[in-house]
Amino acid sequence: MYERAMERVRGTLQRFPRSLWLLAAANFILFTARGMTMPFLVIFFGQIVGLGEGMVGAGIFVNAVVGVVFTLAVAGLIDRLGARLVLIATIVGVAVMTASFPLATTPSLFFLVMVLHGCASQLYWPASDTFATSMVSMDQMGEMFALLRVANALGIGAGGLLGGLIVAGGTLDQYRVLYLSSGAGIALAALMIVTLVRRPGTAAPSPRAGSANAGSWREVLADRRYIFSQVVMFILLAAFTQLQVSAPPFLRKEAGVSEAVIGLLFAINTVIVVALQIPVAARIGSWGRGTTFAVAALFWIVAYAMIGASPWLSLLPFAAIIIYTVGEMLFMPTTGVLVVELAPERLRGRYLAGSSVTWGLAWGVASWGSGAILGSSSPLLLWPALIGVLIVGGLGGLLFDRMGGTRRAAAPAVQLGDGD
Repeated sequence: MYERAMERVRGTLQRFPRSLWLLAAANFILFTARGMTMPFLVIFFGQIVGLGEGMVGAGIFVNAVVGVVFTLAVAGLIDRLGARLVLIATIVGVAVMTASFPLATTPSLFFLVMVLHGCASQLYWPASDTFATSMVSMDQMGEMFALLRVANALGIGAGGLLGGLIVAGGTLDQYRVLYLSSGAGIALAALMIVTLVRRPGTAAPSPRAGSANAGSWREVLADRRYIFSQVVMFILLAAFTQLQVSAPPFLRKEAGVSEAVIGLLFAINTVIVVALQIPVAARIGSWGRGTTFAVAALFWIVAYAMIGASPWLSLLPFAAIIIYTVGEMLFMPTTGVLVVELAPERLRGRYLAGSSVTWGLAWGVASWGSGAILGSSSPLLLWPALIGVLIVGGLGGLLFDRMGGTRRAAAPAVQLGDGD
């Protein structure tokens, strides 16, 4: 029995190159550090520093918009300089800006730090995805995304739990320690990639932006299926991202949930994702991508209804995080696979950069609107509004599949995992 277990472990390790496992380890460190602060951004600036939820939401919007413009302007560097170099630079930038957050206690400094942070954090995603996809073959893309998803989720959950313990007292000094510790951890992830992570020598080189095959944004924008998929993703992401952005300050202020319990909720999310993400990805491999989005939206509708009712029943946030996580496990690996399926190989970097833009804009626009609602006299209205957004996004997902989904005549569908 022991030998059989060891054979399974060796088989799993040999399925991917060593470089991808090291990248996953670096991602775990990175997202542990980033996860320490994610649930507490609005709480820190809006409630501890006293800038107000509305101003913080506007700052997140500016962060996203500037990051999107910056990503569109310099995305070609991923092909010209190499995804690995750009990835390292973005992580270093995020580390410096995160450590600077405790200094941003005035509106002008807050917006300055958010602008600089947005440039680095938005460019991180296409650089990371392009680097990771260079390590595996096309038929391993789904498994690769699921593996990195587990590493990221494990880090976010562990970081949320650590962060909640660090700021359990809710003091300004504790939050300063939180952000400095997070910045140091992010820098450690960058150092790990610099010293340990290389693309396998057998991987096919990515096309250079200046080459005849590099393509252009015009070709990306001409792909109607891709554009529609990003519209659907934008709508769903606008609601999906608000568990991290808006739920923590709402639960703290309206339901009396402490920072430590908020950290525990994200830890529960992590445990479920680590245990079930890869098996779930395997089971949904044959589903239409849009149908998967619609089912995920149903789970989030139930979860957000529970969060909205949490001021009257203290156990609802725990049920909500479990239901939300089920939808998250359906949605997250599908988003990356959908883009890879739609993208011609020579345009993959630009397609992934476009998807990063979708994420950034959705996060920013929704955070601005949500911050305004949370700062109003009727914060409970946020959750019915998000439910309405999810209904529209779910219907859009079903329509995407009716339009033909992601299937290309020249390429097989990417598998999400090891199906039976």
